[in-house]
Amino acid sequence: MRVVLVSNLFPPDIGGPATHISRLAGELFARGHRVRVIVAAEDPRIHGDEPYPVRRISRRLPVPLRFALVFVWAWLAALFADVVYVNGLELPATAAARCAFRPAVLKIVGDFSWEYAIRHRWTDDGIDPYQARRYPLRVELVRFAQRLYCRLAGRIVVPSRYLRGLVHGWGVPVERIHVVNNALVGRPRVRHAADDLRRQLDLSGPIVLTVARLYPWKQIDDLVRMSLDFDGAARLVIVGDGPERAALERLAADLEAPASFVGAVDQHDVFSYLKAADLFVLNTRYEGMSHVLLEARWAGVPIVTTDVGGNLEILESDRDALLVPYGDHPAMTAAINLILADPALATRLGENARTDLEHYTWDRQVDETLHLLRAPAG
Repeated sequence: MRVVLVSNLFPPDIGGPATHISRLAGELFARGHRVRVIVAAEDPRIHGDEPYPVRRISRRLPVPLRFALVFVWAWLAALFADVVYVNGLELPATAAARCAFRPAVLKIVGDFSWEYAIRHRWTDDGIDPYQARRYPLRVELVRFAQRLYCRLAGRIVVPSRYLRGLVHGWGVPVERIHVVNNALVGRPRVRHAADDLRRQLDLSGPIVLTVARLYPWKQIDDLVRMSLDFDGAARLVIVGDGPERAALERLAADLEAPASFVGAVDQHDVFSYLKAADLFVLNTRYEGMSHVLLEARWAGVPIVTTDVGGNLEILESDRDALLVPYGDHPAMTAAINLILADPALATRLGENARTDLEHYTWDRQVDETLHLLRAPAG
């Protein structure tokens, strides 16, 4: 089979989409399929050692020009392909597939229009209320574009039942929306000893770890404020980067909060931080299905997170995590301190989290995705 994959993120970019598209392309190539990748890149001159062709388009170009180039290259590639798999740059990629009379399989991992509106501070509504409300024209235009590219795609892949419900609400027939859960890729391993990481961070007390791209809906600012009330000289360690980092660092300095910013780390090193932590916390406003929560479960670290979105599909409160209502900061702080003060509870949650992970395998995710690529809807 000949597959074109299109993404806005690709290594050396970090994050779930970049990791997913590169691993999927590599796996398809290894299984004997002909693969071509079209991506946006911060610096198109930086090339990896991929065994398949990668067309890199500068992310620094103005959006209209960037989208036009993506459309042209995706259209040309699609003419010689069987299917186009889209995990970013959705509008030009799905339009190119349609113009080439090729099916497009579109992966949706969140509500882009809501995220865009939040980032530009056009709204502060939660993702669920956002679905039913009307907004000024600029928001509705982004919404329209999102619904358009969803309708241009033959089939849509989502990682959770929660997201299937959201996409169905955008006017996409439910029979075209397919749930393919995220997966752990291989067996994560510790590359850096916990004592070494503690020395690098100059820490002696408990580590409360969060790993996230630093966007507003991850609510890292609230975690920084909560860290002032952590017990046992615990310190908040923040792994990840993003547009909110400078503001978050200023907030932590102003509050003299016990918070350390590690920045972006190699995806393979995240597991080492998880194993070094006493507790993992994700104070997120919404999740489709979080890769890092699956990694935290595999690491056997006790988890505290919010009872939102796809979190409820991979975690059971009081069994393998403590789930608290989003926005209830006293409850989040109390849950963190409860685990820090109760080693038996921490052990029980961590041990339970490592069970029942057989479903979340990479081969299963690739097999299910391949099934959709081979028989996409028209």
